[in-house]
Amino acid sequence: MAKIFISAPDFYGIDSAIKESFEQLGYDTVLSNYRTKQNLLERISTKIGLKSPSLKFIVNPVLKYYLNEENKKFIETVKKEEPSLIFIIKGDHLFPDTLKELKRQNKCPIIAYIWDDPFYSYAGSFTDDLRKSNFEQGMDLYDYIFVYDTFYVEQIKKRGILNVKYLPLAADLKGFKNVAISEEEQNKYNYDICFVGAPYPNRIKILESLKHYSLGVYGDGWSKYFLSIGKTTPSYYKGKAMGDKVLKIYLSSKIVLNIHDPEAREGLNTRTFDILASGAAEMVDWKKNLEMHFKIGKEIVTFKDNIDLLSSVEYYLKNHDLLREISNNGRRRVRDEHTWIHRANCIINTIKEHGIISKDFGLVK
Repeated sequence: MAKIFISAPDFYGIDSAIKESFEQLGYDTVLSNYRTKQNLLERISTKIGLKSPSLKFIVNPVLKYYLNEENKKFIETVKKEEPSLIFIIKGDHLFPDTLKELKRQNKCPIIAYIWDDPFYSYAGSFTDDLRKSNFEQGMDLYDYIFVYDTFYVEQIKKRGILNVKYLPLAADLKGFKNVAISEEEQNKYNYDICFVGAPYPNRIKILESLKHYSLGVYGDGWSKYFLSIGKTTPSYYKGKAMGDKVLKIYLSSKIVLNIHDPEAREGLNTRTFDILASGAAEMVDWKKNLEMHFKIGKEIVTFKDNIDLLSSVEYYLKNHDLLREISNNGRRRVRDEHTWIHRANCIINTIKEHGIISKDFGLVK
């Protein structure tokens, strides 16, 4: 049986959903999570490098040491597993020399899936030089690259890499089981509008325009963010939320707002699919790629600016049954076309078509 080795960050269960999707297709699949949090010395070194670029010649070797140790362990793990295909998600943790060694050692295809800005054009000021540049310096070593946003597909092509294809994110349907909501929880989370996610300036600007409604905002990093800019955490921030609590908030609220982070230029975040999959009523900021996957106004409701948003909120609070109907149509579209099993199928079929793996890859002989 063909074995697929996945290297991915531990990210809200998406990594496990991808692993399970390959397994459903009949592949032996191994998931190896790489660390996304730096140790104390790395954090200090990164802060020094960001605040005083002239000192990077001192701190970069420190950062490289720990990342190099991680890359060594990764090579050893892959060698032990002897995979038929290596599937790398993001790839910012792997040096180009590591990819070269993997190709020399294992002689199997290496595929990448990028679900963030691969060039850190927005978040570059928050990361170290190594993680910022590893993918770009090594992208010619991948046999094929899938990217969640058509904007970045074109950016990669402009750098001379043509073995690249758009592949949107998706939903993991098993994460949206029926959840019991008590009357107390229904009353607690019965917001006009809710939002779950991290704070970014574009999100805060939109949420501030809605604070005269019954607004409930949940997520990580909000208190820290407002402290960093010298402001008090707004009263509409209600705390953290994960798992079933998120579903209860979604299903109890009249409108579930989805605001993309600044890295999403044309592509869609996982919430676009997840909110619909949960059975909640979604309203999302317009992105170019939406029209490739949904019928706007019939399967999903969008807004393009604050004026459009306020008008839509007023309309759909008065016509909530219509918003529910539209979102239910979107839910069916997600179920039929936008799950991780659909994406895993697309990955395998694409690399078969390009001759990267054989037509009978994974078939039991």
